[in-house]
Amino acid sequence: MSADYQYLSTDPGHLTINAYWLDVPEFGFHWHYHPELEITYIKNGRGNRIVGDNVNTFEQGDFVFLGSNLPHTWISDDDFNQSDEHMEVAVLQFHPDLLSGGVLKLGETENIRHLLSLAGRGVQFKGEHAGQAATMLGNLVESSGIERFNLLLTLLDHLGQSNDGTQLASVAYIPPLDDSTEERILNVCRYLHETFTNPIKLETVAKLANMNPAAFCRFFRKSTGQSLSEYVNDLRIGKACNLLLDKNQTSISGIAYQSGFNSQTLFNRIFLRKKGMTPSTFRKVTRR
Repeated sequence: MSADYQYLSTDPGHLTINAYWLDVPEFGFHWHYHPELEITYIKNGRGNRIVGDNVNTFEQGDFVFLGSNLPHTWISDDDFNQSDEHMEVAVLQFHPDLLSGGVLKLGETENIRHLLSLAGRGVQFKGEHAGQAATMLGNLVESSGIERFNLLLTLLDHLGQSNDGTQLASVAYIPPLDDSTEERILNVCRYLHETFTNPIKLETVAKLANMNPAAFCRFFRKSTGQSLSEYVNDLRIGKACNLLLDKNQTSISGIAYQSGFNSQTLFNRIFLRKKGMTPSTFRKVTRR
C-alpha cells in the first residue's frame, strides 16, 4: 500500500536525535514512512502492528527498530481503546546521515553496521536484550546534548549484539512509495481496520478504490504483498490473540466470532497456520 511521507526534521541544516514519550488514549491507522530510522518501544498498549508487508500483534514490551523509508503503523485495538488505559510509547528517530562519514568505518562500530544491514526490513527484539534496551532508551529520552549521542551509539551497539532480533518485512518486499495511489489505498485500509470483524465483501472494498474486483485484487496484492483475505485474516487473528490474553474471555468459539470468523473450524485452521499452535495452546503459553 502507498504511505504518507512524514517530514520529521524541523531544520534541514541540522541533524537532531528526536526522543520522546507518547501518552495517548489510542493509536489510529496512520500508514506512513520517513527517511529517519526509528525505534519504538511499547511500555503499555496492545493492538496490530504493520511493517512493510508484515502484519502482527503488539503488546506491552514490543521493541522494534525500523530502517529508513520503511512504511509502518501501529493500531491499538478496540478493546484497549474502550478501556481506561493509555498507550505509553517511547520513540527514537534519527536521520541516517547522523552515522555517515567516518563513524561507521571504525572497527568499534561493527555491531552497529550489522544492525543497520537488518533494519531495512524492520527488526523486532525480544527477551533480555530487549528489556535492557528499553531501559537504555528511557535513559536516552531523558538525556540531551552529546550525552544523547553517546547513549544512541551505546543503544545501537547493544542491539547489534543481540541474537533475539527477528526481521519483519519479507525479503521480497519493496516499499511502493507512489503518491498517486496514496488516497486510494488509505481509504481501503482504514475501511478494513474499522470493519474487519464484520463480513468483508470484495465488491464493496473494490468500489472504495474505484476498481473492478479483478483489478483491485491485483492492485492490493502488489501494494501490500498479500491478498485481501490474507490481510483481513491477519487483522482478525491479531484481535483473537488479544482476546485470548484476556482472562475474562473464556469461550474459544466466542472469541472466534468476536474476531470476525463465522466458523470456529475455520478460525482454528487459520490460527494454527498463522501462529503454529491452536488457540487453546496459545492461551495456555501466553497467559500470565
